[in-house]
Amino acid sequence: MHKLNFRNSLFQLCIIALLQLITSENISAQEQIIPLGNNPVLMNAAKEINQQSGLRRTAVVDTIVLPFEDDFSRPGMYPYDGLWLDSSVFVNTNYPDNPYTIGVATFDGLNQYGVPHNPAATQDSIGDNLTSKPIDLGVLVGDTSVWISFFYQAGGLGDVPETADSIVLQFRDTGGVWNTVWAMPGRSDTAFQRANIRILDAKYFYRGFQFRFYNIATINGNRDHWHIDYVILKNGTTANSAINDNAHVYPHLSLLNEFTSMPYPHYKSLGAQMSSAMKTSLADSIYTLDYGVTSITPELTISQFGSSIFSTNLGGPITTNGSNLYTPYSFPSNFTFPIQSTDSVDFLVKSFFPFTGAFSNRFNDTSYFTQHLNNYYAYDDGTAEVGYGLTGNTDVQIAYKFDVKMRDTLVGAQIYFNPVGIDVSNTLFQLIAWSSVDVAGNSDTRIHTTYDLKPGVNTSINGFKTFIFDAPLVVDPGTIFIGIEQNEPATQYGIGLDRNTDSRSKMYYHLDGFWRQSSIQGSWMIRPIFGPRYPFTVEVSEASNSFDFNIYPNPASEKITIELPFNKKSKVQIINVVGEIILEEEITSSKTISIENIAAGIYFARITNDNNFSSVRKFVIN
Repeated sequence: MHKLNFRNSLFQLCIIALLQLITSENISAQEQIIPLGNNPVLMNAAKEINQQSGLRRTAVVDTIVLPFEDDFSRPGMYPYDGLWLDSSVFVNTNYPDNPYTIGVATFDGLNQYGVPHNPAATQDSIGDNLTSKPIDLGVLVGDTSVWISFFYQAGGLGDVPETADSIVLQFRDTGGVWNTVWAMPGRSDTAFQRANIRILDAKYFYRGFQFRFYNIATINGNRDHWHIDYVILKNGTTANSAINDNAHVYPHLSLLNEFTSMPYPHYKSLGAQMSSAMKTSLADSIYTLDYGVTSITPELTISQFGSSIFSTNLGGPITTNGSNLYTPYSFPSNFTFPIQSTDSVDFLVKSFFPFTGAFSNRFNDTSYFTQHLNNYYAYDDGTAEVGYGLTGNTDVQIAYKFDVKMRDTLVGAQIYFNPVGIDVSNTLFQLIAWSSVDVAGNSDTRIHTTYDLKPGVNTSINGFKTFIFDAPLVVDPGTIFIGIEQNEPATQYGIGLDRNTDSRSKMYYHLDGFWRQSSIQGSWMIRPIFGPRYPFTVEVSEASNSFDFNIYPNPASEKITIELPFNKKSKVQIINVVGEIILEEEITSSKTISIENIAAGIYFARITNDNNFSSVRKFVIN
């Protein structure tokens, strides 16, 4: 098996338990997997692309010639416009389970902007389309060796389609009529299968022939997933013709042996022991499709700003067909990232085949990932495939275990709250830190709680929002737990779950009076943030309900004046860069505050009104 790690996602429900049982995958009596409400990756891309011309393909379409081949390994999240006309499917590496090559086209209930086709839909209907450009088959009249083949998978690491859902393939004939030639209903067997359709009917052999895939799905959310891989249309073939390709299957996720990311100061604090934080070898998932013995020797490089830091290779050629998990990249026992004076660094990791022969596809020869070392610990890869939910009535808490490497200030956490079609933006939760959680004794030691936070509306990339403790917490090296407690048991919360990593040994939930370790494969998307840097992108409590206020002069030396957009009793806090509250006063509509006794530096003014809405502004004291 070449699969890395995976599986599932957090919420509670009470009043709507029956609804969730209908619309979610019931893993146990308490833990559940629930489909996402949208696709934040596509939503973010849609903000950056001209929606009239960047995603909608309106240019003159040229007729192309055979062979037609696409395994969706090209960079980008939309289908390659040299072959396809549509943009609604999602090209990605996150949702497939054991694909044949890196990248698939995923069909779901969302449009090209990452939002539901119809949020109010209650019945299944057509979701995504993937339509080929016109193809010249007129030159092949009478040819009996024309086949179309492709791999397909139901669900994968996403939401498994029900039997009422389906994936469909159609051909367009000389009269412009679309004819169904293949269809597959939803199924529990989620392994990739290969389909082969021979083209013999004369009505398809013309200049301008097209084919298209579409799915029947619940189109009110990110659900009912189908994945299509390696579409091939050409002549001179037979059923299950050899593809002759070597391909990467997954990108690497981290060079760290415990985390996908960790605070750079914590990494540097290890000193001579920094190598202990690194992997000693790196597995490379490679699929050899029908190629037989090759002379390929995969290589790996690590670079920063275009300058190479490290390189190594497999140590032997790939010699077998099928799925292979290679562990070729042996790092020196003392290998570490170079030490720099910055608070954060990124390194580009590239795995590739240095082969110059005539493979069918060159894009799948290379995979990339960026190793982040910033101000947070993470087990996840940054993208949620599903949501994680809990069913229960009382004491609904989750706690995530982290091994902190140095004494530092814990200032808060980044959390992915899953949009599930139910508005929870103004419901309350508590952000909690524990020093211990004991499953055997059903006990815990709570060391900090910030009350009455709200999920707000996800507007950031990949859905992460930053929540800050009301007071900083200094922690020593060793084990801490960070998580949330739900205040309102009749409300459904959701935590994004990355199914491409597996941190269930670190995931604990408290329900109906008992602590339990999670049984679901995956990683919660919760990341504890450490000082001394106070996040400039801070979203305190409920960003969707934040407000503007004025603070001047900025920079200031003796006094600052704060003006609010309302006449309402509020609280102003002055916070330094390590998260310490150094001044707190009441304010109604405006106030002038003396800062003569505050040292020069960068500070944050946080205003919280009596509705518990908060906003933060940065200012400088000279």
